Amino acid sequence: MAAEGQSRPHAEGMIPGVTERGVRGLVEGAAGYRPLLRNRNYRLFFLASLGSSLGDWAGLFALQILILQLSTQGSRFALFSLGAIMMARLLPSLLLGPVAGVFADRYDRKRLMVFCNVVRGVLFLGIALSTDLIALLALTFIVECLALMFVAAKDSSVPSVVGRRQLTEANQLNLLATYGPLPFGAALPALIAGITALLANAGLDVNAVRLVLVLNALALFAAGGLISRLRLPARRRAADHDEPANFLAELRSGMTFIGGRPLIRSLILGVVGVFFGAGVVVTLGPEFVRTELGRPSTDWSLLITTVGVGLAVGIAVVGLTRTLSKAKVFPWALAATGAITAIIATLPDFPLTLAFGFLLGVAAGIAFVMGYTLLHETTPDDVRGKTFAAFYTATRAALFSSLAVAPFVAAFIGFFSLRIGDFRVSMSGVRASMLVAGLVGLFAAVRAGRGMYRAVNNEQRSFHLPGQQVGTTGEGVFVAFEGVEGSGKSTQVHALVEILQREGHEVVITREPGGPPVAEHIRDLLLDPDIGPMHPRTEALLYAAARAEHLEQVVLPALHEGKVVICDRFLDSSLAYQGYGRGLGTDDVLDINTWAVDGVLPHVVVLLRLDPAEGLRRVAERIRDAVNDQRDTTPPGGRTGMDRLEQADLAFHRRVAEGYLQLVRRDPGRFLVVDASADAMTVARSVRTGLHRWLPLPAVQDPAKRLPGGGAAGETGRTARQRDEEGKESAADGTARAGGRSRR
Repeated sequence: MAAEGQSRPHAEGMIPGVTERGVRGLVEGAAGYRPLLRNRNYRLFFLASLGSSLGDWAGLFALQILILQLSTQGSRFALFSLGAIMMARLLPSLLLGPVAGVFADRYDRKRLMVFCNVVRGVLFLGIALSTDLIALLALTFIVECLALMFVAAKDSSVPSVVGRRQLTEANQLNLLATYGPLPFGAALPALIAGITALLANAGLDVNAVRLVLVLNALALFAAGGLISRLRLPARRRAADHDEPANFLAELRSGMTFIGGRPLIRSLILGVVGVFFGAGVVVTLGPEFVRTELGRPSTDWSLLITTVGVGLAVGIAVVGLTRTLSKAKVFPWALAATGAITAIIATLPDFPLTLAFGFLLGVAAGIAFVMGYTLLHETTPDDVRGKTFAAFYTATRAALFSSLAVAPFVAAFIGFFSLRIGDFRVSMSGVRASMLVAGLVGLFAAVRAGRGMYRAVNNEQRSFHLPGQQVGTTGEGVFVAFEGVEGSGKSTQVHALVEILQREGHEVVITREPGGPPVAEHIRDLLLDPDIGPMHPRTEALLYAAARAEHLEQVVLPALHEGKVVICDRFLDSSLAYQGYGRGLGTDDVLDINTWAVDGVLPHVVVLLRLDPAEGLRRVAERIRDAVNDQRDTTPPGGRTGMDRLEQADLAFHRRVAEGYLQLVRRDPGRFLVVDASADAMTVARSVRTGLHRWLPLPAVQDPAKRLPGGGAAGETGRTARQRDEEGKESAADGTARAGGRSRR
């Protein structure tokens, strides 16, 4: 990428844009699995998920068979028994689903996961030994309650097990571990039945279904043991950081969070519609294969296996979409699952159904990974459990309600014919129900896409990412000044410092890049006009490195001591200069910088708004006057004239200015915007008055009397350029009480 953000020419023989980047994304995604699985913590997490998922899927199918074995009073009683067992699995989601998220957010997640797995294992042993239908229903209900808490705690723990940049790959593997065992779980009862038949020939009478349930219990015990070896960071309880102290309040806070996030709300609603359609297909699938396609019932397992293979492929190829917005890819993938389901309902033969079943799995795999990753990336840790619990409550309710209702609807419809002009369309209740299910999923995906696109286009995403926020760093106040070149930041920084000192505040003045020796050396490197072209990514990483050192050595210690920290530039400069000016985009620049500062942001950002052309005119005038006066006003390093960033063309600086305005539109609550075209005294008064919310004005003094130099009269003879020059004469030192210009 060129210095001003132009794209590099494409390599010869490569398709421009998508192909080159897509292949690179796929390769990088595949390579990302190896460090994940070398991570001891994640390896334990993955194996535990894989083992418990295999057992759960096998247990689900085995439990259905066991219910049929115990239902000896006819087929109608057997159908009602199957409906009852589905209701036993559904009711916990409806009654207790959100509460499970409160448990996940309130208590130690590792202990909660271990407890749920061990107790579920014990209960499955009870199910394996039970011959009473009522007891089976009761035990299944309790197992589902524990499963809700386990899943909420497990999915909430993923960002604590892996880094944020590995979330996509981790979610790919997690979904493979969750849904990959589905066809194997479905086949396990039949496999065990063959083994028990051999044992019966040897004189050992073993019930295959009950043996599968015992194996499921053992798998849950093993998964609990693996999870107990995880090393998760300690989490403070809600009461430790002023969050709601009771379950109802915490539950309400989780629902409020989802309701206030259009992207998350749309995501959940879209998945709910698709899961409803999936439930219809699952419950009517065997009958569809047998009566509509004329195949033996066992071919349903083949179709499920094909969908499972497609699911694995979809999860694996998510790397191809690495360069695309997850919020835009997700609804398209979701819509594809609904559309393909509707198409399958109209297909006449089994081979074609298998082909579309594979495509259905691919679309679902991509949608699952994107959806999970979006939830992880956009949900803070303190409400992540409640958010995932709401997600699972809604999806499981949709799934199991469709499982319970679809057979009755299909039976009620029976077989019908519909005349459209000269055409007659004949369709069974099974096909009609599956077609409607696919259309419902498609409609839900379209609605979700509209909501998510609206959220993205309205730029609802805030730059306050999960992590340590500035409010936890002590009683100090952190104020950052931002603006284009020549906007008068140094002048206003020093003016504000004088005002605050007159009011009795203890103030630390600092700048970026700069402060500690390491950051000062990086500053010299970044601003040296003789260093030659620098790749925008290199530039962004150097700024982030200097910022990390500056924060730890200067900003945080001062805030912990209760001081007011006034910083000439901070994180938003990187977003404006490298994200917008250099064309890197805000997402990646934001990622590396929030990691560098561990999520710490200023209480308020003062943006001095000025036309870039006027700012550059001021810079040129300042340098010309300095040369005429034979004074060196450059930062440490001995340079004269414009620095490397000041030498960039006007188009670059206009992109930077527009970037600042975009940041304000995205998160207006972080900014105090002041017109910097006025005289220095007027700007200083506007800044001090605007900061009243964070630094209250003394009640007995007129703000005009607190201006530097003893008020308006004392300010008259001091121009903005003089104050800027005074600031540049202050050398940066290790305590960060350094004035001077700051460049991004």
